[in-house]
Amino acid sequence: MEEKKHEDTIAGITAGITPEAFCRYIWQQYLVERRYDIFQQVVDSDISVIGTGGHEISRNLEQLADAMRRESTEWNGRFLIKDQWCQTTRLSDDLAFVFGEMTVREDSESGILYDMRSRFTMVVRKRTDGWKIVHVHQSVPDPNQAQDEFFPHRMLEQSGQQIIYHLRHDSMTGLLNRLYLRETINRYMRTQPQGLLLMLDIDDFKSINDNYGHPFGDKVLILFSQCLKTSFPQDTVGRVGGDEFVVYLSGAQQGAQARKRLNAFLADWQEQQKPLSFPSPITVSIGAAQCPQDGDCYDTVWNKADEALYLAKKQGKNNISLYEI
Repeated sequence: MEEKKHEDTIAGITAGITPEAFCRYIWQQYLVERRYDIFQQVVDSDISVIGTGGHEISRNLEQLADAMRRESTEWNGRFLIKDQWCQTTRLSDDLAFVFGEMTVREDSESGILYDMRSRFTMVVRKRTDGWKIVHVHQSVPDPNQAQDEFFPHRMLEQSGQQIIYHLRHDSMTGLLNRLYLRETINRYMRTQPQGLLLMLDIDDFKSINDNYGHPFGDKVLILFSQCLKTSFPQDTVGRVGGDEFVVYLSGAQQGAQARKRLNAFLADWQEQQKPLSFPSPITVSIGAAQCPQDGDCYDTVWNKADEALYLAKKQGKNNISLYEI
């Protein structure tokens, strides 16, 4: 009875989501949760899998099941998904082709932090009981190859670029860190003195850490960061510490237009957090301030946005507040 209930839960999750959300759910369950037991419910009978290693190939469901059994006994580790994107091409009414890329880090106690990037393509088929995987192909990009090279030549140059990247970005989320965020937004405010600065804070995040553990809290932060990057792809996004994030929308921002974008982001966040299976929605409070109306430099506008965020929290959380003099 318990197994049947579990199958019904998986079917309920996968039946009502997009192909991209289904693929994110699969990677979350496989890499982070290590849920080998769900594969019978999420793969098609015609499944084929090509992994990143020369030996990692399964031509059918039986070979995949054998590979899953071996992996579950030989390795009990797990990963954190730091960054992920994917997009879909519809092949037919019930068939979709999803491709994307992700960066993962082994969730290890060894103290060695190593990020791994991989690209994937997935063919998924819509069944009456949800999406099913028909084919997966996973590969690893050559880290030494620049965008304009057919073969990699500039290894030393890229090593320098990686050092600069890590100096400017938050190690967990990949967003701009506090110092480089401030520098970047100040530059925008000097060259294009109109914009909207958003302060975002995950409501009751301390209780999430206290009740569910810091590893789960990290998953929330990483997933939230991915949602920010997806919703604000052309804007400046950073993490200023803990569960506090900043987004800067450069250029003139009409009030109604800005609120529409924020509501779209909040709706997307409610959708993207479903794979976490949290018992209640994880909400966000947002404070906003404008440049140059509320200040002409980052520190001044940020302080005003922080005051607006405090007001949004005071008004009951899960709220958007614009700074008013």
